[in-house]
Amino acid sequence: MYKNQKISAVLLMGGLGFRFQSTLPKQFHYLSGKRVYLYALDALARSGLFDEILLVCHKDWKETVAKETKKIPTVSIIEGGSSRQESSYLGLLHCSNPHLVLIHDAVRPFVSQRILLENIEHAFNFGAVDTCVASSDTIIYSEDQKILTSIPDRKRLLRGQTPQTFSYPLILEAHEHALKKKMNSVSDDCRLVVELGKNVSIVAGEESNIKITSKLDLFLAEQILRLQPKILPPSSASLKNKHFLLIGGNGGMGRAISSLLQKEGACVTSVSKLSSPWQMDLTQPKSIESFFSSFHRQHGPIDGLIQSAGVLTAKSLEELSLSEIEEMIQVNLFGLIYSCKLARIKEKGHIVNIASSSFFRGRKDQSIYSATKAAVVNFTQALSEEKPHLCINALIPQRTNTSMRRSNFPEEDVEELLSPECVAETVVELLKDSSTTGSLIEVKKA
Repeated sequence: MYKNQKISAVLLMGGLGFRFQSTLPKQFHYLSGKRVYLYALDALARSGLFDEILLVCHKDWKETVAKETKKIPTVSIIEGGSSRQESSYLGLLHCSNPHLVLIHDAVRPFVSQRILLENIEHAFNFGAVDTCVASSDTIIYSEDQKILTSIPDRKRLLRGQTPQTFSYPLILEAHEHALKKKMNSVSDDCRLVVELGKNVSIVAGEESNIKITSKLDLFLAEQILRLQPKILPPSSASLKNKHFLLIGGNGGMGRAISSLLQKEGACVTSVSKLSSPWQMDLTQPKSIESFFSSFHRQHGPIDGLIQSAGVLTAKSLEELSLSEIEEMIQVNLFGLIYSCKLARIKEKGHIVNIASSSFFRGRKDQSIYSATKAAVVNFTQALSEEKPHLCINALIPQRTNTSMRRSNFPEEDVEELLSPECVAETVVELLKDSSTTGSLIEVKKA
């Protein structure tokens, strides 16, 4: 209930994605381990604005969607129609007589809380709202798609997005009027309101509120997702008596993580090549296998695996020895993969793989290191899809004040480096969150 008025949301997700050229509809593709439509749904649910959220989807996907959304109490699943217009109308018919209804496309995963709130506020005042952005391109009008007919004034042209929000009686009337006029293929709900002779207010959209209609859009969405700061939800969950395995616990980052976890009341087993009593050499597969066999025989499944071990030798490829190359690949990548495979983790447990900001672009004198960290990120995203019963994420710290960093780059000002304690705090926040998986969590200096 918002302002003592009931508000419904209709999320349209019935398309089969023929333009996407895939047998899997675009709204069900994955972005960093999470389906596209779930980003939009989470935004709606997180806003707290809606008394009910109706998911209008194709009949073949109703069962899947029901399983994936069962923990959201306000959700109902409705079978869609043969067109967007029909699906929108069916969603409206299943609304429980709200004051307002917001309609959004499931393939716009990055709708902001600001857009949602302004839609609701404007709809209270005007009865009908569209979300629009200015066009940065010159718009060409052509009557036959072959010859340029005219070039309208760009200042008067906007690009329509969703959500669109309406007085419930008004949008219901608009749909029924369209059916009487045999308008059956309108792709925009606001047009139906305009056909009634009613005004539609405009709320400013955002360039990041993209609609995914092609594989290029999916690629762009991955980049937008990476640029958006991942905000972990506040949690009062306790880590007391939970058991975490920390690989690379002797490094500066590892010691900070271990110390903070122990303050939270968790049991931490730190493992490194030299640790006692538990030792493991990440360059030797047999050592890794032997460790996990002995460890799980004594302790059983654990609540989480944290991998902070890493080797960086900052030299050009020409200067690196073969043994240095092999060590970086074995420790940074192979050892991490073997550990993920062999660790026995409880249901809803965690894997946190610490990568590096160099994963996004290879850097001079860090070619092997950057390559392994990029591989860690891709591996982590893939593993999160293979193991949906776990929370599997990659942590991306910026340049961090560790002995490994200082020894390779002694000229750097340590005041500009991230503290290991900041990384540890994010690890703890992540371990308290049971909903985030397949994400890249960037940690930056405030």
